[in-house]
Amino acid sequence: MKSVEWIRANRMSLLIMKRLMSDAVKGSFPDKATAREYLDSIAEMFKENEKAEISILLSTLNNLKYTTSVGIREHIMKFIDVAAKLKDLNMPLQDQLIVHQALNSLPSQFNQLKTTYAAQKDKWSLNELIAVCVQEESRIKSEKEVTRDVNLISKPQWQKKKGKAVSDPSKPSTSGVKKPFQAKGKGKFKCFFCKKEGHMKRDCNSYKKWIAKKSGVSKEQDSKKE
Repeated sequence: MKSVEWIRANRMSLLIMKRLMSDAVKGSFPDKATAREYLDSIAEMFKENEKAEISILLSTLNNLKYTTSVGIREHIMKFIDVAAKLKDLNMPLQDQLIVHQALNSLPSQFNQLKTTYAAQKDKWSLNELIAVCVQEESRIKSEKEVTRDVNLISKPQWQKKKGKAVSDPSKPSTSGVKKPFQAKGKGKFKCFFCKKEGHMKRDCNSYKKWIAKKSGVSKEQDSKKE
């Protein structure tokens, strides 16, 4: 026969457990006479969900892919985290399986690393995998920086952009330099002496006569002085 103290302790245990649960969770478990039976029913409920959780975790493990939004270290840590959760569900995975899964999730830029691992006899631990992948990630980023700098040098900014020609900075600028006089009309010249078009000043008959006349006046003035 159960004592009064046991009955009281059992009732208090049931009340405490139900009080700590939300209404949605509490309603999914049937009422039991003892706290032990109530705990067993909760354990059975979660045991049935273990298969579904394991399936979700395995699917997550297979679908993890590396993206540049996170570092390679954080990416591999996701695999380790999933493996730890599977171990808690009594489904432990070997470290080498995690290593292979992590390497397979990397993009083609890491093919050299994958080939190196496949050619080696030694197997990497998870810590070694993280160290090597971080180093390879740094090398790939450095190569991208060098390639970008080379492209910037080989394609100067003064080249044509979107159909608009930009002046070459290596050539002297023509801005501010006055262009030679061009007469109105194609192929015509304007004389500065008679202001007529069709000839230049040196070919102007009026200018030649004026020069000859001026020369004659100068000679007469010289002869008078003598």
